[in-house]
Amino acid sequence: MKELTININKDFSKYIGPGKKSVAKFSGEDFRERFLEENFETYDSINIELDGTLGYPWDFLDETFGVMARKYGKKKFWEKFNFISANNYVIEKITYIVNNSKKENN
Repeated sequence: MKELTININKDFSKYIGPGKKSVAKFSGEDFRERFLEENFETYDSINIELDGTLGYPWDFLDETFGVMARKYGKKKFWEKFNFISANNYVIEKITYIVNNSKKENN
């Protein structure tokens, strides 16, 4: 089983931006494209370490994880991603966003 661990603070930024790249740096769209979509098919499991940033805006989380859940479906999302954090609040926000996402009709 191929496994990848991404530490958002170390691999991306301590300063998390908004949802879209057009608004500011370190956006959810940028993170999703560079880290999640690039590795989604390559790895069986992707661990995401959430600690060490200065917080997570809602639009960052939705653009990052909500879009992935809508694109691939919730079942596949939860099979692929594992979240690691000392703070359950961020994981609860991600869980809410993912579980309330409706799969895109392609």
